[in-house]
Order: sequence, then structure tokens, then C-alpha cells
Amino acid sequence: MNERQTRILEAIIQDYIQTGDPVGSRTLSRKYDLGVSSATIRNEMADLEELGLIVQPYTSAGRIPSDKGYRLYVDNLMNRPNIAPDLQEIIVNMLQVKMNTIDTLLEETARLVAMMTNYATVATTSPIQEIEIKHIQLVPVDYKSVACVIVTNTTIVKHHIISTPMQVDYELCLVLSNFLNDYLGGTTLNNLNNKDWQEMAKKLPEHKQLILDIANAIVSTLQDETTNTFTKGATNILAFQEFNDISKAKELLELLEEKPYLINLLSKKNGTTICIGEENNLEPMKQCSLITTTYKLGEYTLGTIGIIGPKRMDYGQVISLLEHIAYQITNMVDN
Repeated sequence: MNERQTRILEAIIQDYIQTGDPVGSRTLSRKYDLGVSSATIRNEMADLEELGLIVQPYTSAGRIPSDKGYRLYVDNLMNRPNIAPDLQEIIVNMLQVKMNTIDTLLEETARLVAMMTNYATVATTSPIQEIEIKHIQLVPVDYKSVACVIVTNTTIVKHHIISTPMQVDYELCLVLSNFLNDYLGGTTLNNLNNKDWQEMAKKLPEHKQLILDIANAIVSTLQDETTNTFTKGATNILAFQEFNDISKAKELLELLEEKPYLINLLSKKNGTTICIGEENNLEPMKQCSLITTTYKLGEYTLGTIGIIGPKRMDYGQVISLLEHIAYQITNMVDN
């Protein structure tokens, strides 16, 4: 493909992204400074069609990009604009409001991205064995029960009510909390099962059974941590003409409600990925593009944010926005 054909393909894709209408040679000649006549553009478009980069959706129509054309555009031609400083500030302010747990932060992120892009947004958390216990706090609830509150380095906060064989007051809770923090602080989920709980409990023999009960509660509470998914703006897709077919739109909307599918869809992603049309596995997704990016704690992936929309989405703008938001989430979690 020569330079002229590259410029024409880029113009076709940009115009189709903006309008959703098939693009003809006269439109390109009138709207874009390509430096050649409409007839020359028409001839070059014929060559692009032979290369499989554009297609004619129906007789007497202009041309639209094929999946192959979109892929070439995304990999080689796409511009990725910077996020404006005022928008960056808005994003940070909106996310900080929900920064009490990973789940609430991620749910707010999905809502924010759906609002800013007008596409469907899916976000997942990824339970990882490298999550560390940051702090444990025991609080008496009533005569013979205590609440065990566990904070991790990912801001996940879990709690568990434990029945106790004896009355536990605030003073004993403080003693046990300090003891558990000394022994378990910095321990990863992966290493919890390797702990010698009996040996640990021997250090406070008068409270051995209580310590073992609390330890079991900590293990079961953290190991019950499952992947959560948040879907926002699913009905946004109905605004695009590609989903005017009610049955196809219904199939896609139903798919976006299936948690196991969404977890599988996003769980194997790393970094920023783009799946276009036929690159997606299930039929309802073949009229869509999926853009995902991951957010991390150090080297560990904590979750994924994905956008689902028509193949003619503004890839550069969407990727810039997703990566910036993932960067902000990573910073918030790190801090």
C-alpha cells in the first residue's frame, strides 16, 4: 500500500467514525485535502477494496472500513491525543470521592468511563495471591463476639464476626490486634496457609483457642475474595445505528449481563489490548470492538477496565482516556 492509499484509508476511517455513513470518493475529495481528483481517489479506493481494507456494505453505497482496515489503522495510523489538563482534574476529583475500597472505586470508574465515552463499560477486580495484609483490628461486638476487620495493601477492607468462648473486652482486643499485626502484617494470601498457627498461638497460651479461631476467620475471609464485575452504560450501544437490529442488540445486552463471560473476557488481558469485530469469539461481539487496559499494584494486576462499542469508535481518544484513568487508579492504590 502506497502513501496515497494510506492517506485515503485514514480519511475513510476518520470520516466513517464521525458520521457512520459509507464514504464515497466525492466526499473524500470535498472534505479532505488529499491533493488528487475524485477520479483518482475512486481508483485508489478500488485498490484498497481489493486489498480487503474497505468494503461496500450494499450496492450503490460508498465504502466502509473492514476489520482488516481497522486493524491496520489501529496498529499503524491512529493518533492518541493527550487528555486535557482540566479533564484530568475532573477525573481525579471524581475518583477520589469513591476511594474507600477497590470495589467502590472500580464501580465509579466504570460509571465515569461510560459517561465520558457513551459506550458500554465493564470493570473487574482480579483476586491475586500476592495481596498483603496491612492491618488487623479486633472490635468487641457484644458479650461473646468480636468483629475482625482486615485491611489489605489494595485498600480491600473485609470483616468477619467471630463467636468467642469467653468475654472479650476492648483491652484484650487491643492486645490481640497488636499481636496479630506483629505476626501477620505483610503476609500475602499465598503464604497464609503456610503459617504455623499452633506455634503462633503458643505465644499467648491463655488465649490459644481464641487466636486460632481468629486466624481461621482471617484465612476464610480473605480466601473468599472473588472477582467482582461492574457493567455501566450497556444501553449506550442502542444509540448507534449498528445496533438497530433489535434481536442483535438484545443478544449483546444479555451477554453483558453474564458475569462468568465478562470475567473470562477480561481476566486474561494485560496492558492495553484491542479486539476488533471478528477477533472477538462470540457472535454478538463480532459487530463490536473491545478495548481493555489493566491497572496494577506494583507488578501485580488488580483488575481490568474494558469498553465495548461499535467498530467505528474513536480508538485514539478512547485508549488515551482508558490508560489515563488506569494510571490514576494505580497511583491512588499505590498511595
